[in-house]
Amino acid sequence: MLSRRLLSVSSLSRLSSVLLLSVAVTNVSAPAFAQGATCAGPITIGLTTPTTGNLALLGIQAKNGVEFAVEEMNKAGGIAGQQINLLAEDTGASSTDALNAMNRIIEQKPLVVFGSMISPHVFTQTPNVAKAEIPFLVAATNAKVTQQNVPWLLRIHAHDGQLADLIPRYLVNDLKKKAPGIIAVADDYGLGASKGIQETLAGLNVKAVAVTSYAPSDKDMTAQLLQIKDAGADSIILFGRPADVAVVMKQMDELGITLTLIGNSSTVAQTTLANLSAQAANGAYAIGGMIPQTSTDPKVLDWASRVMARYKVPADNFTVAYYDAMQLLKQTIEKVGCDKTAIRNSLQATKDWKGMLISYVADARGDLAHTLGIYKNDGKTPKLVGTIKEPGF
Repeated sequence: MLSRRLLSVSSLSRLSSVLLLSVAVTNVSAPAFAQGATCAGPITIGLTTPTTGNLALLGIQAKNGVEFAVEEMNKAGGIAGQQINLLAEDTGASSTDALNAMNRIIEQKPLVVFGSMISPHVFTQTPNVAKAEIPFLVAATNAKVTQQNVPWLLRIHAHDGQLADLIPRYLVNDLKKKAPGIIAVADDYGLGASKGIQETLAGLNVKAVAVTSYAPSDKDMTAQLLQIKDAGADSIILFGRPADVAVVMKQMDELGITLTLIGNSSTVAQTTLANLSAQAANGAYAIGGMIPQTSTDPKVLDWASRVMARYKVPADNFTVAYYDAMQLLKQTIEKVGCDKTAIRNSLQATKDWKGMLISYVADARGDLAHTLGIYKNDGKTPKLVGTIKEPGF
């Protein structure tokens, strides 16, 4: 009996050792994310962006970028073996609606939330997202978005502070223009940029000969354009969004104003060019986010072609930014798991992460994009002239 009991204990001991060894082997072979927080069930990602109203041309680009990436990922097995559940809410053009949309998203406990490029919407949403302690990825273009001291917020696209500095510098230093006029959309986006442009011009010992603006819903900017022409301008700096920029460029052509035009990426965006003649578009410059159609990389051109086939809307710089951000998020989750703080910390530590067209580097404010493209329209075809970097990057 004693021998039989000792044998049983010995057998149990050996069995225990085998089990411990099995656990050890399993832990060694497990992916890195399993050593921290793991991802249980579908990974919920939120998105709020305008898909109706006068901002829809922009907001749809954000949705297309995130959604296209998610569809690709889910077909390939998702993230860390889990499918991605994308929750999208339309903000329309109202900040109140944007806040309500965000609150609906937060109620569904997403792991990460994407906001849009519309700064007033993001400013309104940020306190609630920060309170919920959710990583918040946005493309809002107001420079002050990442100056709110909110560690949960990161920006994935160039902002108007960069543009307000680099556009006038390129106009004066490279295009050799010394008497620009400025026309901008009269909201936080355009007026903030106009102020920054004037400050940069002053630092270059150049003063705008005329400074004017138009309401976002305006359809006639001829008075503002004639004001700039009559002031003796040798160039025009235009800051707006695709729908209204197309109106300005069309009316410049109708008025026979052939001054050098430079602006943000809206002057070369596919959604702008689609509404212009080759003559009205030709020769306009832009500095802004990276436009895929100007690339010579077959992989990038193939991607842009597939996006066009999927949505019947050409991809633009925002589509690229949101697609890149979703790819970065995927790699981050696979590295650190589904712990929100770990995701935020990892994103804040991003260094030289290679996206589709540029590398991303997180600075102390949470801005990730510091390389911009310089473009010029050849008829209705934008051509990449070169790239320009924010000082220090």
